[in-house]
Amino acid sequence: MMENVQALQAISVSQQVAANNVANVNTNEFRSSRVEYETGPNDRGVRVSDIYENTAPGPLVQGGEYVETEEGLRYEETLVEGSNTDLVAEMVQMIENEQAFAANVAALHTHFDMTGVLIDMMV
Repeated sequence: MMENVQALQAISVSQQVAANNVANVNTNEFRSSRVEYETGPNDRGVRVSDIYENTAPGPLVQGGEYVETEEGLRYEETLVEGSNTDLVAEMVQMIENEQAFAANVAALHTHFDMTGVLIDMMV
């Protein structure tokens, strides 16, 4: 049962990371992140081992900045690095998280149902 609870916590972290990546898909120079898992204590369950940043460069996109000149502020357009978030990969990750979360909730539900049946049989 605790293995399922640990998995739910790890999946929640993964979902938060994916949601943050999606939220920043249009943020220039944003680097997406990924979650790595490891086996839990006593080789049971799963937990987050690391959250690492994707260092791949993003595409070049139009950007700019205001520059102060003698005439006042002037907007200069330049190319800046866009977010390296792959929206399709993030959506797939979120669907995987949803399915894994549902499977672990179902396992917990079954555990509690079986415990109730055993208690009913003993009473």
